[in-house]
Amino acid sequence: MIIKQLELTHFGKFNNEVVEFKPGMNIIYGENEAGKTTIHTFIRGMLFGIEKRRGKVTDKDIYTKYEPWEEPANYQGKMRIQENGVNYRIERIFAKANKDFKVINEDEGVELTESEISSLFAGLDESCYYNTISISQLGSVTDKELESILKNYAANLGATKTMDINIKGAIADLDAQRKAIASEKQINQEDVLKHELMNARDKLDISEKEQHTIIAGIEQKKSELESMSEEKSELSIKDKKRFEEITKQNERREKLYQEKMNYRADVDKFETDLYNVREKKAELEESLKEEGIENGEGLDRIMTKVVKRTNFPIFLTILTVAFFGGAIGLFIGNYNAIMANLGLKTLIQPLICVGCGVLTLIGAIIRFFVNKKNKNKRLEEIKELRKVIEQYEAVKHEEAYMERQHKAKSDALNKTIILMKHEEENEIETNEYSKELEVLETKERDLREGISKSQWMIEQKQERDIETRRAIKECKEKLIEIGKAKQEIEAIEEAKASIEEIATDIRNNFGKKLNERASYYMEQITNGKYDSVVIDGKLNISINSKHSLIPSGKLSKGTVEQVYMSLRLAAADIIFSEHPMPILLDDAFAMYDNKRMGNTMRFMATGMQQTIMFSCHTREKVMADRLGIDYNLIKL
Repeated sequence: MIIKQLELTHFGKFNNEVVEFKPGMNIIYGENEAGKTTIHTFIRGMLFGIEKRRGKVTDKDIYTKYEPWEEPANYQGKMRIQENGVNYRIERIFAKANKDFKVINEDEGVELTESEISSLFAGLDESCYYNTISISQLGSVTDKELESILKNYAANLGATKTMDINIKGAIADLDAQRKAIASEKQINQEDVLKHELMNARDKLDISEKEQHTIIAGIEQKKSELESMSEEKSELSIKDKKRFEEITKQNERREKLYQEKMNYRADVDKFETDLYNVREKKAELEESLKEEGIENGEGLDRIMTKVVKRTNFPIFLTILTVAFFGGAIGLFIGNYNAIMANLGLKTLIQPLICVGCGVLTLIGAIIRFFVNKKNKNKRLEEIKELRKVIEQYEAVKHEEAYMERQHKAKSDALNKTIILMKHEEENEIETNEYSKELEVLETKERDLREGISKSQWMIEQKQERDIETRRAIKECKEKLIEIGKAKQEIEAIEEAKASIEEIATDIRNNFGKKLNERASYYMEQITNGKYDSVVIDGKLNISINSKHSLIPSGKLSKGTVEQVYMSLRLAAADIIFSEHPMPILLDDAFAMYDNKRMGNTMRFMATGMQQTIMFSCHTREKVMADRLGIDYNLIKL
């Protein structure tokens, strides 16, 4: 297959970029960030597609990295190739929303079917692409890592013709599975489990025998209970009748006792109340005696006398009138003398009478108000006395009522005491059959307790039997799992044997051819310095020089990289023998000196159908010019 043209419609930083390739050597030169890796990724993407990853790494995956900076929905491109003289156009849309892939035969103008596409790219998958025709430098790893990479590469490729299958990894996985199965299923515990299973079965048999014995004892006790039933029934009827009579008598006694207690309480209450009433009555009588009143009629007489009593002071009134009358008499009797000789001597006597009259008048007025006040006070006192009399009358009525009630309750109490004495004299005697019934009930209770205890023992044993059966089941399941695990381990051992047998068979056939082709390429790119690459049965890689056999661990890093390239070219040569593929070199000469690089480029220019070199240096171009190699330069 020859890559003729790339059309990066929208891919990464490129928009409608066209890159032309030719058969033979092609050198893509550009400084860092110029787009070399983008073009390399575009070739791989056109062949195998680019899937968008999920999760936290989405922003770092290839899909996101090369999604167009402009028009991300137009994420697509084309690549033209030539196979066996026929021109094809690969069209691929990477955008997730409208993803599409097709291959068109441009010479005939038809689209290839899926089976035709598979036939066109027969033997080429992404793993094979990365491990054969797409070669990059290994200069960043250590010498020991280089040796390990080289050895693993040769081992897997020589055994399976593809890097998709890792024979050593498969054997290691099977060994890990065998170990995990043996550990998880506890195969080494098989004898212990068998012993535990036997002990559990013996324990279960002993428990079942003990349960049969207990069940027989329960049946015997039940039979004894049934034999007691008739005798107990007869005694129960007699005892029931006696019990009913005793119950009725007890009810009568209880009723009489309650009546006695109630009557006693009532009598005590009335005695207390009667005492309090009599005390109150005595206090009221004493109050009335102090006032000289025996009943309401005496109080009425006093009330009438007080109401009729006048408030005017008669004596002072008469005396006032006498003084004023005497003054008038003196004035009239001595009128002529007074008028003839108007002076203090002639008026002194009348004035003295007037003064005395005024004084007695003032005294009379004062006495009037004092009498009025005393009268009102007396009336209030009479009203209070009337209330006392009313209370006295009420207390007398209450006393009479309580005396009647006290007598009635006392009579009822005495009657109740007589009835209680009568009930005591007529006590119902107990019969002997009640004692017999108690004996039977005791025996019955003992039997039932024995049955309950036996049933509890059976339940306990049955619960332990459940645990024992569960243990038996678990042992059986574990033994079954151990049996299956043994079968799995046997299958794993058979699989290992088959894999090793197949790998040995493939290695014996394919490995010889791989050695031959790798030796050829090693001779060409070292210009005859090393002409033989040897991969022995233990997958050790050596260089057979003219003087000695040199293990890969003793080779320089540059030589080891040449061996690595020889193996990849040999693998591509063998796998794609009928359909040669272009070789893509991504800074593959970074660790080569000029001599190694010149030898390799001279060989590739003549021995390879198409070589595409990606480089950020001008070494390859300068070397090609120095050696006179025809090449196609693509400058980014």
